[in-house]
Amino acid sequence: MSDRKRPNNGGGSNAKRLRLEVQQTIYIKNLNDKIPKHVVRHTLYLLFSTYGDVIEILMPRKMRGQAHVVLDNKASANSALRGLQRTSVFGKELHLDYAKTKTNIVKTIEKEIEDET
Repeated sequence: MSDRKRPNNGGGSNAKRLRLEVQQTIYIKNLNDKIPKHVVRHTLYLLFSTYGDVIEILMPRKMRGQAHVVLDNKASANSALRGLQRTSVFGKELHLDYAKTKTNIVKTIEKEIEDET
């Protein structure tokens, strides 16, 4: 028998997906990129504002079919992620997850709060 371990390539039934830490920012993929950006942005605002105050919606040109929505707090983001996961928008099912990193606006707000204390 060999002592070498097989590399975990993410396949198989034992593969576990790492969950990202709860963030105020939700990453969205599988947006319909045939719809004008201003219409998608407005629709995302309407969907997410039912869960809390929407601080910012980022839709960089280089990230077609993707967006980031920043909500006012982590609880709102958590509720939105659970409530909107797999929702169909413009004929495509949304895939949501917490953003891997904080957006610049969240970092700025946290720094301002830290400076006040």
